[in-house]
Amino acid sequence: MMGDVLAQTTTQNIDRFINSVTSQYNPTDWLSMHAAVGSDFTVRNDLFISKVGEGPNTGTVRTGNITSAAFNINQQTVDMGATAKAQLFSWLQTSTSVGMQYIRNATGATQGTGIGLPPGGVTVSAAATRSSTQTFSEKRTLGYYAEELFTINDKLFLTAGVRRDAASAFGKNFNAVLYPKFGASWLISEQSFFHKPSYITSLRLRGTYGASGQIPGATDAVLYYSAGPTTLTTGSDTPGASIGSLGNSILKPEFSAEKEFGFDLAMFSGKTSLEVTSYDKTTTDALINKEIAPSVSGLANQFVNIGSIQNTGLELTWNQKVYDSRQLSVDFTLTASTNKNKMLTLGAGILPISSGNRGTQRNLPNYPLYGLWDKSYKINDLNTDGIITLNELTFSDTAVYQGTTFPTRELAFTPSIELLNHKLRISSQIDSKWGFMKFNNTLRHQCQNGVTCRGRYDISAPLEMQAAALATTQAVYTGMFEDGAFTRWREVSVSYEMPQAWASLVRAQRWSVIFTGRNLGVKTNYTGVDPEAAQSNSDQRGNEEYFSTPPLRTFMLRMNFTF
Repeated sequence: MMGDVLAQTTTQNIDRFINSVTSQYNPTDWLSMHAAVGSDFTVRNDLFISKVGEGPNTGTVRTGNITSAAFNINQQTVDMGATAKAQLFSWLQTSTSVGMQYIRNATGATQGTGIGLPPGGVTVSAAATRSSTQTFSEKRTLGYYAEELFTINDKLFLTAGVRRDAASAFGKNFNAVLYPKFGASWLISEQSFFHKPSYITSLRLRGTYGASGQIPGATDAVLYYSAGPTTLTTGSDTPGASIGSLGNSILKPEFSAEKEFGFDLAMFSGKTSLEVTSYDKTTTDALINKEIAPSVSGLANQFVNIGSIQNTGLELTWNQKVYDSRQLSVDFTLTASTNKNKMLTLGAGILPISSGNRGTQRNLPNYPLYGLWDKSYKINDLNTDGIITLNELTFSDTAVYQGTTFPTRELAFTPSIELLNHKLRISSQIDSKWGFMKFNNTLRHQCQNGVTCRGRYDISAPLEMQAAALATTQAVYTGMFEDGAFTRWREVSVSYEMPQAWASLVRAQRWSVIFTGRNLGVKTNYTGVDPEAAQSNSDQRGNEEYFSTPPLRTFMLRMNFTF
């Protein structure tokens, strides 16, 4: 029963320390240099406990289980650069920028698991059977960039640049990747031929082409062995090792090339602004965790670069100043976006790639990435008794496309109000996402086992619910694919700038207090725990729910001091 699942306890404690040092140096009026060094250190402790006699009545759960895991996550960054400006002609300015960026990500984890707890036992050491694991991964990236900006009559702006990235996560036979970019922006409303109405403040046309990449995981390209005890034919254990990953010596980053076109419109003395962008992004050498024959190495997957993916869509941002005075200011921001993605090619001789639990997600040309696939079925209550049996279900011969797992439409509304001479600010955000399906894998588990699934034991359940539950016994999970649309009260924030006299007491120039609440409510027809509850797995199961923890409701109080 779901009550048994909820009897289990999961807690997470996070301590985070962020620090940075930034230096700016301007030796002349035409040359500026900067350097920044920072680190983000996180200590996370996860604890799962299912006490004796509690939790689902499956396996060894009710004998008492505990898992304790400690994570150390460290990110270090270095950013250095210089910009030189020159006035070549009265109508032409140039700005040349060069720089480098270094990023190091390191994650260490230690996990202990115990099975068979005594009454009152809440530690791993108290369990009858204990096991532990320890992992560490590190990824380093070094990038160099150069960019040139031409400004013509302060109306036309032309940009060209290139970036070179090398990373430890690349395959040993792949060195570095180049990312070019080009852009143009034209303030057309300032041209003499443009007849500007009085309500238009400015109109800018823009277009860009740029490339970026997605770096593989820290160990995706590495052939390595996992050490651990091995049981001999005699029954005794001895130290040993097995292949942990096949690696890929030619693994390289995904390469994404994106074209954007749009305009920025400001009206009514800047009180209203509208930004519209159309984009077309094509990704080649997509990183896919491809299934392979276990007979090759005993492993079922290997990361490879396969095929190409296309994303197209439209983005809109509307900023509106409703009222503005010294004592009261009201404004809002409305953002909307669409997205359509599909796999263009998989490459010669590559068969469709399945992923997700029970192989429910597939990647094949001309369909969305990680789309949901399974057999369809028809319901026919032949004897009209309100109870569906297997002979009253008709299944399709093969799996068919059921829907995308990524939202295709998004909308967000962010109103804000400022009071007391702009010292007090209250803002909120409500967003909606729709146009996608979500695999309720928790419900699949309950229905396939039959004990805790209403569609299996309640004869008054709707016919669709009975059919969906019954279909799982035939390894057909279409009825578990639900509409994932939702509207969420994402955030509310209240900030107040303390009086200057109070800030002076702590020798600060400014002192502000900020209270934030997140994930305050959700409205959805999805029947699972939460439409954003995710399963974080390497096979891209992140869009399905499987006994997952929903986004947590959090409250945070923060104080900022400026010295």
